[in-house]
Amino acid sequence: MQAAAHVELLPSADCHAAVQIVHVLRDAGHAAYLVGGCVRDLVLGQEPKDYDVATSAQPAEVKRLFRRVIEVGIAFGVVRVRLQALQGEWSEVEVATFRADGGYSDGRRPDHVRFTDAREDVLRRDFTLNGLLLDPVLAGEGSVGRAETGLVVDLVGGLDDLRHGLLRAIGEPRLRFGEDALRLLRAARFAARFDLRVEAQTAQAILELAPTLQKVSVERITAEVSRMLLTPTAETALRLLVDLGLAAQLWPELLAADPGLARARQRATRGLAAVQEAGDREACLQPSPALELPLALASLSWPLTDWLLSAEAQRTLRLANADRQAAMLISELADQGLQAPWLRQPPPPRPWPAPLARWLRHPLADQALQLIDAAGELPTAMAWRQARASWPQAQAFPPPALTGRHLQAMGFAPGPRFKVALAAAEDAQLEGAEDSQAVAIAVAIAETPQA
Repeated sequence: MQAAAHVELLPSADCHAAVQIVHVLRDAGHAAYLVGGCVRDLVLGQEPKDYDVATSAQPAEVKRLFRRVIEVGIAFGVVRVRLQALQGEWSEVEVATFRADGGYSDGRRPDHVRFTDAREDVLRRDFTLNGLLLDPVLAGEGSVGRAETGLVVDLVGGLDDLRHGLLRAIGEPRLRFGEDALRLLRAARFAARFDLRVEAQTAQAILELAPTLQKVSVERITAEVSRMLLTPTAETALRLLVDLGLAAQLWPELLAADPGLARARQRATRGLAAVQEAGDREACLQPSPALELPLALASLSWPLTDWLLSAEAQRTLRLANADRQAAMLISELADQGLQAPWLRQPPPPRPWPAPLARWLRHPLADQALQLIDAAGELPTAMAWRQARASWPQAQAFPPPALTGRHLQAMGFAPGPRFKVALAAAEDAQLEGAEDSQAVAIAVAIAETPQA
């Protein structure tokens, strides 16, 4: 049974570009629709991150109709069309020919495709929420690419499933997951993101086919897991990974150390929100939004600091060295923070003891405090985050009262004590000493005979 509904289109350049492409294809006698995730997001009142078009036109015909076409998957009928659609902005829209897929011997890509119609194209897709079509041409009158509403055409029951809060595979679930085992993880991610229950037959198929995750490349697993962890629904996604038997396939060692990923889920609930802003970014120490993935990874595995170096982690997470090292350092800083007596008390007025000040000014100290707070290990962690955020850069990194060149000018020969003397001078400055006092401390150390 076919269901339909009208939705609002968004006044964005990408949306206008996609609608314009549909118009051009229709004018040339081809069937064309917006399709997939963009339709789902519009139905749910969310802004799509990109727009896709599906059409009866084959790639050669698309290339003939548009001046700028990038070939990205000609064998599968996929190209990208680049055009100016709104106020001179350039947009790229993926345009794919309606197709039916052959077998999936590699568990990822079809061995061959057959170009077909819209119905068969929808039936090859993964979940009903991703099998919706949108016809912007029927939206009303106006210039090309200016439709304000669109007609959603539903051939697979996706609208009803969304209304009832269900995530359902299209057709036979085992067949869908057998075509591409990554869909097992996508099921957990979509269900968490859109607050859906996994339909019973779909859930049973996931449980049965969970071992086939071993076929999926580490790069694709990393991309899906990262998307799960870097959202406010990370806790739900982790719970679904456990309940659907996927966590046991990915991380049996981590699951043994943290049954049900209970601690990781708690940390996700309390601590994986967006990095908070506080005060003037230039004048105060601030967290870096670019370090969200390391924090998420640390939240997943802490206090197993070395887990990210394990064979299990290497097998399922292909990380940039910087991300892996940052995640491990966040965990190490959190360990140090829990052992430090100062952090167990509310922040006193500055200046703080030099060892504490050095810990707090570390670029990853805010993430370590977030991790400690998310774990519920230290009630004062949030207060320390706030105190750190309001700490002026000039106080955290005071201009040096003297340098090695100054010591040489005073007649001291360079040597190992230079580093000790300069560090002691900076410690004194961090604790509020005047420059002259800091210099005197450094000189006294430099004058001390070496043992």
